[in-house]
Amino acid sequence: MNEMQVSVERVDNFTRRLNVTVPISQLDERKKQHLLELAKKARLDGFRPGKVPLSHIEKLYGNSIWQEVIEKSLQISLLNALKQKTLNPVRHPHIDSIKAEPGTDLTYTASFEIFPHVEAPTLKGMKLERLEVNITEGDIAIVLEQMRKQYVEWIEISEKADYGDKVSFDIIYEEEENTQRDLHWILEKDKTPEEFSVLLHSIAGDTFPILLPEKQETQETKQVNSVTIKVKKVARAKLPELDDAFAKRLDIKEGTLKALKAQVRDHMQIELDRVLREKIKAQVIDKLVVTYAINELPKGALNQEFQRLEQAFQKQHKQEDKAKPLSESKKVDLMKLAHRRVTIGLLFNALVEKHHLHVDESRVKQHIDNLARAFQFDQMARDKFYKDNNLMMSIRSSVLEEQAIDKLLEEVEYTEKVAEYSDCMNLIGKNYLDNIEEVTV
Repeated sequence: MNEMQVSVERVDNFTRRLNVTVPISQLDERKKQHLLELAKKARLDGFRPGKVPLSHIEKLYGNSIWQEVIEKSLQISLLNALKQKTLNPVRHPHIDSIKAEPGTDLTYTASFEIFPHVEAPTLKGMKLERLEVNITEGDIAIVLEQMRKQYVEWIEISEKADYGDKVSFDIIYEEEENTQRDLHWILEKDKTPEEFSVLLHSIAGDTFPILLPEKQETQETKQVNSVTIKVKKVARAKLPELDDAFAKRLDIKEGTLKALKAQVRDHMQIELDRVLREKIKAQVIDKLVVTYAINELPKGALNQEFQRLEQAFQKQHKQEDKAKPLSESKKVDLMKLAHRRVTIGLLFNALVEKHHLHVDESRVKQHIDNLARAFQFDQMARDKFYKDNNLMMSIRSSVLEEQAIDKLLEEVEYTEKVAEYSDCMNLIGKNYLDNIEEVTV
């Protein structure tokens, strides 16, 4: 027997067990090649370079050579066995048992889970809602006002502080070393804590005794400190005029208000297109997971996705470098999300295979160009993106997913709905400068 022997056992719906036998003839050939390579490199007393007999090499290194032959044979045979039986494991197979005695065949068993077979989905005959949104002059005006607020100039006044003013003050404790100096507070209705409400209608030089809660590890007992607030300065906001000078201040190439508005509109349109695409994409995914629900999935795939979600959640909610333990309800929520994401992945993979989709490199380039525009030195940013293998893998995966969604969208019907820009973007309170300000890489 000179050929590798492979058989597959079905353990359950997803678990498979491979039984593999690698004939001694293949092991001996691999061992011989290994001995020849060592003989070429060996430098031993009494022998000319490259002339050490194979028998002497085997006598010196036989045990270690055999171990390396077995390890390499395991790797190669396992990959070939999976390919031969067209199996796609969820995770790397686990070697359950192995027999690898010198002079005999290598036999072993390996178990693993496989992904279920999924038919490529279609949305033919289904309807999606598509929003029609026009960017109005009023929408642009709101964004420009947000931009003006980023360049506010605070002018000291002698009048009493009112809403919208900024008050500078010290908090003086009985222990002088605890005193906090040069603090600032912008007075806003319904946003000023009760203990600082004394700042309203204050003027420079005023002092007020207040009770300030002390931060506690628990809420069982709340201590308060009797402190004094000393007002040092009251300042009123002065916004820059919306004119050509403001445009030049923002480094608009043409240096005109008209050019600034045009650039703002362009950025708003880009962001709007992105949001509208995301809304369509969300509808597609919702219809897929409902129409093509997969009730049972491999535990390994679910656990793998759950762990990724858990790590992301812990990273986002880390407090004082200590990960907050997940509640049971949160674990249930994350497992439901893991189930949804594994399902979506399987459906998209089926689409990719059915339509023989390959990553469109022009779309990858466009994606990277869009990312790079957010940076001051965009070419430097592009270079860094291309060198980051993990990022490039993620980008290519996203692009391929978008291509799969495009295939689905070829078959759907749309119902049109008129919507306001502010409703789509939740513009109020959104810092538009986050999208256009220059950041140094």
